[in-house]
Amino acid sequence: MAARTGVALIGADTPQDVQPSGYEDVLMPVHAVSLVAMGLWMLDNCDLEACAATAAELGQWDFHLAVAPVRFAGTSGSPVNPIATF
Repeated sequence: MAARTGVALIGADTPQDVQPSGYEDVLMPVHAVSLVAMGLWMLDNCDLEACAATAAELGQWDFHLAVAPVRFAGTSGSPVNPIATF
């Protein structure tokens, strides 16, 4: 489904779910819909200040983003070191 929408991933400078979620049966609804239902990659707790400053300085708001997760068996999460190339 993520390919159909043209969205490769979503990222935020905060966790993308609030606690408590407001749904008794779903602990993290944004994660459940994004990861499970859409197959969408998620980046939580991003530090976007340097990226925003560089984009503003260059006057360029599109860039290539490379994100390489550590491969852990049996998990759906990993720390990453994303690299934005303008």
